[in-house]
Amino acid sequence: MKYKKLLSGALGLLAVVSLAACGGGDSKAEAGADSAKDLAKEERVKKANIEVYVPKGKNTDYLQKSVELYNQKYDTELELNPVDVAPAIPMVQKVTPKLVANEKMPDLIFLQDSNAGSVFDKFEDLFYSSEDFGFVKEYGKDFYDAKMNMLGNIAPSKKVFGFPNDWGNACMFYNETAFKEAGIDVATIKNWDELIDAGKKLKEKTGKKLLFMRDTGELDLVKYLTEQQGVSLFDKNGKLNLLDDAVKKSYEIIQKLQDEDLVAYGNSKDYTVIGQECGVIFAGGWLASYQATDYPDDAGNWRISAIPAVDESKNFSPMSGGSSYYVPKKSDNALAALQFITFALTDKDALDAYMELSGLPANVTAYQSEVAQKEFPYYGNQKILLTLDEISQNSIKGYAFPYSADLDNYIEAASYDIKNNGVSVDKALKKQAEDFASKYNVEINE
Repeated sequence: MKYKKLLSGALGLLAVVSLAACGGGDSKAEAGADSAKDLAKEERVKKANIEVYVPKGKNTDYLQKSVELYNQKYDTELELNPVDVAPAIPMVQKVTPKLVANEKMPDLIFLQDSNAGSVFDKFEDLFYSSEDFGFVKEYGKDFYDAKMNMLGNIAPSKKVFGFPNDWGNACMFYNETAFKEAGIDVATIKNWDELIDAGKKLKEKTGKKLLFMRDTGELDLVKYLTEQQGVSLFDKNGKLNLLDDAVKKSYEIIQKLQDEDLVAYGNSKDYTVIGQECGVIFAGGWLASYQATDYPDDAGNWRISAIPAVDESKNFSPMSGGSSYYVPKKSDNALAALQFITFALTDKDALDAYMELSGLPANVTAYQSEVAQKEFPYYGNQKILLTLDEISQNSIKGYAFPYSADLDNYIEAASYDIKNNGVSVDKALKKQAEDFASKYNVEINE
């Protein structure tokens, strides 16, 4: 709600704030559609301090290592000034007032793909295009198709502005030790019916529930199951698919899980805590960055695989996050930022450094590296980077619009009504779809 109020206020200010004069902070650049093309012709910046809004942790560490490599390769003196900002709604809240007020921006921002549409819906003219800079032409083929498809649909112009960092697909983290105790070989499970049967046996033999769901109304599994069937919740034209048969099929599976008492419920912020005591956790590959640190006593017990299919004849990896870097025009060192981030996302040694930090580059060439062969003791020496790459190669293609992130609230509301108020799936989905469509003036695919 806080984000909605902030963006609403920002749009109101647009009536009185002139954005036409927003040019690049670099003295060599001029604002305009071709400015990034002009910058691509400039000589390499030798010395600059690049301010970047990015969450503290592996992404900051990755950039710091990349700038070291960059300075060594090009004999430059770049420095990074990272500011800790989470890449989703907090980033939108941080940068929107600056964009509205025509204030100086950081040189780089790290923004989650699903939230980028709310920024670019109004402010795409205030950012340099990675496509115009030549990045897409030279390197675009090296990145996951689903990632580049997403970036090509964020801005109203359909031009690519983002520099693609990572791409997340949901996978199944499973406690192999617990399943073996129950006499189950998870590798033989091919579909959700088989997984539910395995969950019943797991509960009987070990007392563990199969998986976690939100007590406020299930959201993640609805999206994952729907996307596994090849249906994105928005089509490429921004129309809503909440009434699609694939969504209803997802709720049928969820109902089976609930009927068999295979679900552990809790607050969304506690899902990894609760999930660690279950048989499986469904999450993006990023969870591997934290699981070993947060739950060291479970070392050797867990493995990672693709989620079993809803329909084995048509099965896709569902989306689960992904972020990109963006270069604002009104900043002090935009040219240096454009040159540096291009290097960080394409240089072999920089990509190796990211994977060493358990990062998951969207650049598919990274997984041809020796580092990608790394074995992870926490996962029984499984080569999880190769596993996650294989899962991402099968990713569904999705779309981001200014209103995309808010749909989560409507799905949760439908799930809550179905489970707690006895509302039928059809009626609950229809109500939420109509409410959402009315609010954002979007069409519903019936």
